[in-house]
Amino acid sequence: MGAVIGIFSAKGGVGKTLLATNLAAAFALGHRTRTALIDLNPGTGTADLLLDLEPERSWADLLNVIDELTAHHLELAVTEYKPGLDLLASPSIVVWNQSLNKKELIYLLDAFRKEYELVLLDIPAGVSDLAQAALDLVDLRLILLTPDAPALQLTTRYLESLSDNGSLTGLVINQHAQGAAVTPTMIKNLLGRDLVGVLPIDPQAAWANISYGEPCVLQKSSKLGQAIRKLSAQLLKMINSNS
Repeated sequence: MGAVIGIFSAKGGVGKTLLATNLAAAFALGHRTRTALIDLNPGTGTADLLLDLEPERSWADLLNVIDELTAHHLELAVTEYKPGLDLLASPSIVVWNQSLNKKELIYLLDAFRKEYELVLLDIPAGVSDLAQAALDLVDLRLILLTPDAPALQLTTRYLESLSDNGSLTGLVINQHAQGAAVTPTMIKNLLGRDLVGVLPIDPQAAWANISYGEPCVLQKSSKLGQAIRKLSAQLLKMINSNS
């Protein structure tokens, strides 16, 4: 059975989807781990854009058969990025009642765990029923934040609200600048959670990824790509040691 990693954030705009797509590429292409990336942002997901894909189907197409999913259903619904990495896209139209409920998410994850070694979830930012459901179902919670006052304040409140269900929880700091007044160690101590990754500011690599749909981790010269490749190795160790 595959492990499930969820990427969460207390607020939007911190680079959650950029991290999700790059981690998925690092797992699948760098570590040869069969990986599925599921974009759970209903109608607002951009994982397809960051991978330069044009999905014909999404998880909305599975809702009518959600309690009887087979490998064939998944094969029809996903879009292959490259061998070893498949995307289950978010619906392309915003419909407010289109979000998965917890029971549906359980069915979905059970089916994907059987077919993939790793399942990566791009979770809607902030507090929602879907985010709460995902928090309770993943094996590893990654909490992404940027080192600025609004993100720190909201992440503090977010972490205080989390239930302790036994899942591993780790912080990832994005857009860190060398010599910044607020250091990763200070953030770790403030938030009281393990720090598993620090991602540098790399505007050129991020812009190229967003504009052309090629993950930073595939660019050897990208500092951001190097940091995410390092993070992917760290996360695999955490998952393997906890299994």
